[in-house]
Amino acid sequence: MGQNSWQRRRRSLKQTLRQEWQSLAIAPTVALLIIGLNGLGFLQGSEWAVVDQFFRWRSFPPLDDRIVVITVDDQDNTQIGHWPIPDEVLAEALLKIEAQRPRFVGLDLYRDLSVGSGQDRLESVFKSNPNLIGIEKRFGGQQVPPPKALAQLNQTGIADLIEDADGTVRRGLISARDDQTGQVYLSLSAVIALKYLESEGIQLEPIEGTSQLKLGRAHFSAFSGNDGAYVNADDSGYQILMNWQNLPSQFRTLSMTTVLKGEIPPNLLRDRIVLIGSTTESTHDFFWTPYTTSRINKLNRMPGVFIHANLISQILRAALDGQPFIQVMPDWVEQTWILLWSFIGWQVSRYGLQTNGFTQWLFYGKTILLTLGVGGGLVFISYLLFLGSLWIPIAAPLLGLTFSALVSIGLHNQKLQHLAYIDSLTQVANRRYFDQFLAERSHTVGDLSVILCDIDCFKTYNDTYGHQAGDDCLQQVATALRQAVRKSDLVCRYGGEEFAIILPYTDLTLAAQVAERVLSKVRSLNMVHINSLAQPYVTLSCGIAWVAISKQHLQSPDWSPVSLLAEADAALYQAKTSGRDRYVIRC
Repeated sequence: MGQNSWQRRRRSLKQTLRQEWQSLAIAPTVALLIIGLNGLGFLQGSEWAVVDQFFRWRSFPPLDDRIVVITVDDQDNTQIGHWPIPDEVLAEALLKIEAQRPRFVGLDLYRDLSVGSGQDRLESVFKSNPNLIGIEKRFGGQQVPPPKALAQLNQTGIADLIEDADGTVRRGLISARDDQTGQVYLSLSAVIALKYLESEGIQLEPIEGTSQLKLGRAHFSAFSGNDGAYVNADDSGYQILMNWQNLPSQFRTLSMTTVLKGEIPPNLLRDRIVLIGSTTESTHDFFWTPYTTSRINKLNRMPGVFIHANLISQILRAALDGQPFIQVMPDWVEQTWILLWSFIGWQVSRYGLQTNGFTQWLFYGKTILLTLGVGGGLVFISYLLFLGSLWIPIAAPLLGLTFSALVSIGLHNQKLQHLAYIDSLTQVANRRYFDQFLAERSHTVGDLSVILCDIDCFKTYNDTYGHQAGDDCLQQVATALRQAVRKSDLVCRYGGEEFAIILPYTDLTLAAQVAERVLSKVRSLNMVHINSLAQPYVTLSCGIAWVAISKQHLQSPDWSPVSLLAEADAALYQAKTSGRDRYVIRC
């Protein structure tokens, strides 16, 4: 009997360890799933949405006094009377701007063709102003060449902007290489920023032993296609993540009409960077940015000239003021971060599911509230790190946190259902589940059989070998029953030493075959029972009842599975009185 007791304790220990391992496996399994989804790009849009919101939450820095933007809007076009601006008018505006001695002027207007009169004058202005930078569109479907005079002086930059898959500009282009010619082209923003810093005695330098570049107090790291939330993004050329700082209202602005009228405030442009660009809708030079709050309202889009202003401001703030660029974590750190929050979600759910006097529905609510609170903490931590210019994933760890908690709740609920419907000693269904299952099957047309089983002379067995041995006997018999029946059959503990088997869609012939296997399986246990009135080992007596449920049964108010159980019980009684270790059929 000591050996049987040890086996019972070992089975209990194995079951406990299996449950614990199932619980421990939740966090890493969920984390691997989230990492896989993240690696396939399914969470990219969510991460973009979060970082866009962080940009909107962040307070704006003081106005960048180094940049002035001159806009050309619809009212300016009305005053001028023509769009594009005629050469004569543009030359006049550039002369008035130059009169205030700006440090650099960026002309974010395509000027590959002459417009109206004044071509010679405009070309003369171009050639006489070494601080004027024009633009060209070098890449993409529609290319626009630069002004010839400025191209000959190497005073141009590309105006190309990088849009993500959702159409939002989150990356700044520093330079790009033409695959056909191998020539590298700097962007308008990079040309102006580098020239400005060069006038301050700051030049771009490589950092020995790394792929980074140093520019004053700034360290440049080229964007890689899997940085941050990105998955296999196009990282051609030299790109950096935009550290958005300013709305258009955060820059000093003037209208082109004000310039042409000579009403520029004294010294406003002196020693500053001046950008000239269109804000008229007809130019289609508008882009979605993280500051876009609605895709329906086109007024939320930002004119391209202000995107250039933002990138120039970002480079200058980094090089001169030490403001860091947006940084990202290595992939392995991001994956560890997701795993960490998956474990936190699992642990939070385990803590929340401790009842501590709460009713069942309350501790589920407690777990959900704890998960929401910890999720809020994750958002807060991520935002604080973002304020320090570190972009870490948030959608992925938030999913890991949530899913780990939900799976843990589901596993806990499954455990509760197991406790509610499974007999704790024998690990077969209990009487409650038996009644529920039989009630469901009794409302389905078809054959239905029930076998009631009773361990022969079990009271004598208990008196002879003790209650601990009796418990072990019940466990071994239950295991034998589970092994003898089919997958579609249900074994349950019906009473103290009684078991019941429900056999759906089973006639008497098949039920008798199952009963014979049950009897044979229990005999093969060879559990000694010297005081049994049937055999010198543990045996069963079985009663079988069968009914063919028809539509008439279902429509009859008198039909009840109670009558089927009564027949099975009568058959069991007959089996016991006729010598035990056998089955009897009643139908």
